[in-house]
Amino acid sequence: MFKQLSLFIAFCAVLSHATMNLPSQEQYDAELKAAGMSQSGVDGLHALSQKFATQYPIVQANKEASDKFIAEYTVEAQNYVKAMTPEDQKIYAESLKKYGLI
Repeated sequence: MFKQLSLFIAFCAVLSHATMNLPSQEQYDAELKAAGMSQSGVDGLHALSQKFATQYPIVQANKEASDKFIAEYTVEAQNYVKAMTPEDQKIYAESLKKYGLI
């Protein structure tokens, strides 16, 4: 039990540190646009972000529901990124690297 609690606390510390270094949604959208991403690419990623921000809190307390949401959301996000233009995919990948997300 103590080991699990320690891992959870470490995870929360890492998560809070990572989120402190991330830009706001508006800043991120502007960065992607300034890097040359198409407006449709920016809009699609923004919509995915908003979906997660609004729908995950509804299911997060229920492990089964949250696991299902994460699995479905992951597939949707992966499919969206695969459907982006090669240029937009490159810009997106570079942004993930910039913020240490991959």
